[in-house]
Amino acid sequence: MNVFVRPAGHSDTEGLAALLGEMQAHYGAPVSDAEALETARLLCSLPPEGFNPRTLLAIEEDVAIGSCVLNVMIPAAELRSSLYIRDLFVSARARRRGTGRALVSEAARLVRDGGFCALDWTTDAQNMPARRLYDSAGGRVIGRTYYRIERGALGGLLGEDTTPAGLRRAAAGE
Repeated sequence: MNVFVRPAGHSDTEGLAALLGEMQAHYGAPVSDAEALETARLLCSLPPEGFNPRTLLAIEEDVAIGSCVLNVMIPAAELRSSLYIRDLFVSARARRRGTGRALVSEAARLVRDGGFCALDWTTDAQNMPARRLYDSAGGRVIGRTYYRIERGALGGLLGEDTTPAGLRRAAAGE
């Protein structure tokens, strides 16, 4: 295996877009090529300063075969910045060959060299291949529960009427 991991740059936009499209299909949420390209442009254009995301790419023979998107966070318990692996994905053709480990290792290097306090991430409890990777990398499970509110479910939190009648009134502009 001749894979190297490096930060993504402008010239990686199309390769990352293809990988993002594959990732979304893998997770059962396919996107159009245009949507994947728009996100890839964003991820390949931001400078790694402040709270901007960092994007790492695993490259083999000039083809993107894996990606790791990290966000800067400030955990309340430490009030020091950490890096959070938001998404790690390896193309089907490159799995079980050390690509994921190489991406996590490079993320660890960013933590060490950037003066961050920790590297954090989550994964689905049922994703045993990912959990084996993270366990072997020295990660430890911490007692947290991960929450999400999808965009379509924000109305109730915002005090909006989310009953069927209320949604019909909102759609009609009332």
